[in-house]
Amino acid sequence: MTIHTRPGRRIGWGIAGVAATVAVAVSGAPAASADIDTLSIYPENQTVITGAKYGLYVSTPRGDRASWVSFYDNGQCIGSTRIISNSDLEGPPYAYMNWIPQTPGPHTITANDGRITKTLTVDVQPTPTGSTPATPGPKPTGCGALDRLLNSGSAAPGSLAP
Repeated sequence: MTIHTRPGRRIGWGIAGVAATVAVAVSGAPAASADIDTLSIYPENQTVITGAKYGLYVSTPRGDRASWVSFYDNGQCIGSTRIISNSDLEGPPYAYMNWIPQTPGPHTITANDGRITKTLTVDVQPTPTGSTPATPGPKPTGCGALDRLLNSGSAAPGSLAP
């Protein structure tokens, strides 16, 4: 008795099964959201100049490690980060990232968690003569759909928008 097998067919069915499982898991994943309360720039109450490093900060009434906040400067994604929630920390859960404005003029800073968007406008001044601008860090993470999928654990419809 001879048994004929087709390993290629078995592999094909296996790949199709895995792809279907991933598609169901991704489309059925709940949107991770933190409901942003506030968006602010630190240090506060200072003149913002090009080439200086500032912190963008959002707070939220509730935090979940899977919650993901994306930051934008004039509509361009400048990075995303998870909400930091730790029972040892005082204060509300928050997300924070560094920002170095590259051009003078009005900048609309936006924070978006997939459900709530907060915006503030900053008038960035030119770098004073003789000062040394800060060096921009590495390429921001979380700006692409794949980054958010791999790093946030959530890829609900609408959460993959660039």
